[in-house]
Amino acid sequence: MNAESQHKNISSLMASTANALVIVSRPVDPDCIGTALALRWLLVAQGHTTSIVCFFSIPSNMRDFPGMGEATVAEADSFDFSPFDLIITVDGSSWEQFLGAEWKKILGRIDMARIVNIDHHEPDEIMQAIPDRCMNDKTSSTAQVLYEHFIEPSQLSPPTGIADVLYLALLYDTRGFRNEMHTGAYRFAEALTTLGADHARAVDVNYDMREVQYLTWAIEHTEFISDLCLMLLVIDTKRSAELEAKLGKDFLDYDTIYKETIQRQVAGFHYGVILTDKLDGTVRLGWRTRGYGSHLSIGAIARQAGFKAGGHRNAGGGMFTGSLEDAKAQLLASLRQSLLG
Repeated sequence: MNAESQHKNISSLMASTANALVIVSRPVDPDCIGTALALRWLLVAQGHTTSIVCFFSIPSNMRDFPGMGEATVAEADSFDFSPFDLIITVDGSSWEQFLGAEWKKILGRIDMARIVNIDHHEPDEIMQAIPDRCMNDKTSSTAQVLYEHFIEPSQLSPPTGIADVLYLALLYDTRGFRNEMHTGAYRFAEALTTLGADHARAVDVNYDMREVQYLTWAIEHTEFISDLCLMLLVIDTKRSAELEAKLGKDFLDYDTIYKETIQRQVAGFHYGVILTDKLDGTVRLGWRTRGYGSHLSIGAIARQAGFKAGGHRNAGGGMFTGSLEDAKAQLLASLRQSLLG
C-alpha cells in the first residue's frame, strides 16, 4: 500500500466522520500531545466533533504542557468507544502504546474498520493490522507527518496556540535538531514560526529539581561495560524503593536529563540502556544510541533477546516478560554476540 492510497483512505474517513476520537500514545510526550491537539483543531475547524483521550497517567513534566487539559484521562478497559465513528491513534506503532497491557481484550470491542494511525516510528503491529489506514513517514516527528499530509493541504491556517504545540513537538522529537536529519524538518520549523510559534519560549527549558536528583543517583548506579561500549542502569526492587523514597511514586518521569545526556554523550560508550523491574513479572527497557557513527540497533538486539521493542532506531523502549536477571542476561548476551561474534 503506497502513501498516496493511505492518505486518500484516511482523508476520506476524516471527511465523513461525525464524531472522532484521538488516542494519544505512551510515553505521553510533546509529540503525541501536540499532534493530538493540532489534529483536534483541524477536525473541529472542518466541522467534525472531536475528542482526545489518554489511557495513561500524565507524567509530571507534561502536566503544564499547553492545552493538556483538552485530553481526557480515562481507563481503557471501561471506556465507551461506541459513540465514535472514527478512532485515530497518533505517535505510536503498537496497540499496547495506546490501549495498555490488556489491548487485545479492548481492541475486541472496537470496529477495526474505524481505526486509522498517524505515526513516524518504525512500523509495527498496527501497520500489519491496518496497512491501508496507516500514514507512517520516517520523518522528524508525528507532528510533521500531520502538518505535511493533512494541515498544509487543507489550506487552513493554524492559530498561534496550535503552531506553538507543533513546534514544541518538533523540538522535542529532534532534540533541538540534534537527532538525524529528515527532509522538510527545517521547512516545517520555519512554517510554524511564521504562524507565530514562540521559539524563545519553546527553547527556554527548565527542569524539575527531581530531574537533577535522578541524574546524580543514576550516574552513581550506572555500570560502564567497556567491551560492549554500554552504559547500563538496572533498577531492581531495592533501587525502585530507594528512588520512590527520594522522588515519589512517579520517579520514572524524571529520567530525561540522564537519558539525553549521559546515555548518549560519554566518550567511548555508544549505547545506553535502562532496565527497570516493573514488579509484575515484566521488565521495562529504555535505550539511547549515539547518533553519529555506525552503531548497532539496540531495538533489533533486544528483540533477538526476547523483548518486545519498538520506537526509533536510536531511541526506544520495550518490555520483557520474565525476571530482571533473565532480561539483563539475555540482552547482554545478544549484544555481546552481535558486537563480538
